[in-house]
Amino acid sequence: MTLEKRIDKMADNMIKIAGVRFRENSKVYDFDSTDFDIAVGDKVIVDSERGSGFAQVVRIRKVDKTLAEGSLPALTLVQENLAVKKAEGENTSVTDRPPAQEQATKILRKILRRATEDDVAQEEKNRLREKEAFAIAQDMIAEREMPMKLIRVEYTFDASRGTFFFFSETRVDFRELVKDLAHKLKSRIEMRQIGVRDVARLIGGFGPCGRELCCASFLKNFEPVSIRMAKKQEMVLNPAKISGVCGRLLCCLSYEYEMYDEIKKDLADMRETDAKDKKEEEALRLDEDRHAASERRLTEGKNLQEDRQRQEKHQEGSQELVRHEARTNQKNVKKSQPQGDLPRVSQQPQSEKAQTHEQKSQQPGEKSGRKKRRRFWRKKKKGQQQGETKPQGPEKS
Repeated sequence: MTLEKRIDKMADNMIKIAGVRFRENSKVYDFDSTDFDIAVGDKVIVDSERGSGFAQVVRIRKVDKTLAEGSLPALTLVQENLAVKKAEGENTSVTDRPPAQEQATKILRKILRRATEDDVAQEEKNRLREKEAFAIAQDMIAEREMPMKLIRVEYTFDASRGTFFFFSETRVDFRELVKDLAHKLKSRIEMRQIGVRDVARLIGGFGPCGRELCCASFLKNFEPVSIRMAKKQEMVLNPAKISGVCGRLLCCLSYEYEMYDEIKKDLADMRETDAKDKKEEEALRLDEDRHAASERRLTEGKNLQEDRQRQEKHQEGSQELVRHEARTNQKNVKKSQPQGDLPRVSQQPQSEKAQTHEQKSQQPGEKSGRKKRRRFWRKKKKGQQQGETKPQGPEKS
């Protein structure tokens, strides 16, 4: 198979899908535009579930038929959280999702044709008719003093059905209002109760960031936003700071929540690791302090023991020196006095005796020295007495 045939086969299997928007700030819906050569910005007439609709092309893309079949969402203009009220007075239940029949529909509707000048003029007439219907409905609501706020009126392209969007905090019985509007406007009337987020989307405006509201510019669906997202991003939990013009939490809180969640998990792991390292370092530091304190105590004990030994040795040395001096003095006294002569103790002045006694009393080992001196003088005296009784011989030269 040649390259040209392959390209032709691939082209046959591809379909062109155009994303169109019915209003400036409404959702984008996909339609099959394979049979028409259109560009972004063109006005087209599409086949919607409500009949013919006037829309504007905002994007174009090509996909494979096998991928497109059964995978594209059904075209539905039923918004979430709406209570559908029909002109005949039949009430439908309030649902959070489109009806089951519309959910099961997987058929990709087609673009009927390009819009002509007459179609554009018809759309302008419909816009004028919407303004008139809005004023009439608002007057009727004021007359009946109904607890509801009218937001917008939309007519289909053929002006066969008018949809009235309103906001109310409570459930409202408006069957009589629907009958009066259908009788006066000569068309089928549909009432839809919407939430505060849908009100902000339909009306539009600017957020606290200075940009156009996300719901009115590019958001397709309202994602759930919780206060946990603001806490995770460490924002100031001030209602005026984290709330949008609708009074609900800012939709942009969900944009970076996943990134913050991952970062917080990584930071938690890092904090646990850091805390573990700090505990280990503290344990090592305490062990080192204990070891250093024990070494310091051992060193101080050794130094004290050495000082005591040094003092004991110094005291023993001083006592030995005193003993040595005492022995030296005794030897000198023995040498200075002859053995035959008695020491003249009585001739020594009283002051010298007192001084000698005071010096002896100051010497250590006073008691032992005194005993020795007494024994010495006793022996000396005894020897002298024995020498007097015996005849004295010639003195030795």
